[in-house]
Amino acid sequence: MKKIKRFLCLIMLVCGFYSCNQPDPSKIINKSIAFYKMDKLNDATLEFKFRAARFKVMQKDGRFKYERFFTDSTGNVQDVLTNEGFKRILNGKELTLSQADSDKYRQSLNAVIYFLYLPLKLNDSSVLKKYLGQVMIKGKAYHKIQISFKPSKEAGDHRDVFYYWFDTKDFSMDHFAYSSGGNRFREVLRSHESGGVIFQDYVNYQMPVDDSLTTVDKYDSLFEAGRLRVLSRIESTEIVLR
Repeated sequence: MKKIKRFLCLIMLVCGFYSCNQPDPSKIINKSIAFYKMDKLNDATLEFKFRAARFKVMQKDGRFKYERFFTDSTGNVQDVLTNEGFKRILNGKELTLSQADSDKYRQSLNAVIYFLYLPLKLNDSSVLKKYLGQVMIKGKAYHKIQISFKPSKEAGDHRDVFYYWFDTKDFSMDHFAYSSGGNRFREVLRSHESGGVIFQDYVNYQMPVDDSLTTVDKYDSLFEAGRLRVLSRIESTEIVLR
């Protein structure tokens, strides 16, 4: 009986040792935010263009206002997302939207801004972080972190789960993956600076033709093997920080 107790104590000590020596995902993310100098965005206004739309983002003291402006066959559209909720304005008049349409427009607006503000958005109050270990991608070592969400107006669909890969040396965020709207894996295409902040564009990959079973958390291995297919490029232009 004493041998069993000693054995169990040893297991607990070993587990405790490895748990205590496991990197803290919050510290990794904070170092990545510092690498991109994204603290400058916390109380600032950012304007940029993505595809056919212009965006304006304002954040201050926990308050936020996201705006998107574009023109389509119906006229001039302005989407507005704040702490209070979402609204769409067409030719200067607010529209009455179904819940489904409101959710769809809100999520598409939030997604564009969320991706541009990475890795800063990984410190939102709704974020849950989990360290998954180190992996190698193209000869470089990365910290792999899982991100999930608590329900909030900023988080969009809180059931989404994302995976991020941070360079173990400089803490740059070179890759991330998610399954919302289809399995996706992104690789940094280029970095560019505005107002002292570094932003990134990405190559967006989708699943292989012959593999619909591999879960998105394992897409680093598919990317390493060259099996993912290029879907699109995610590029933001005319970025101005005020």
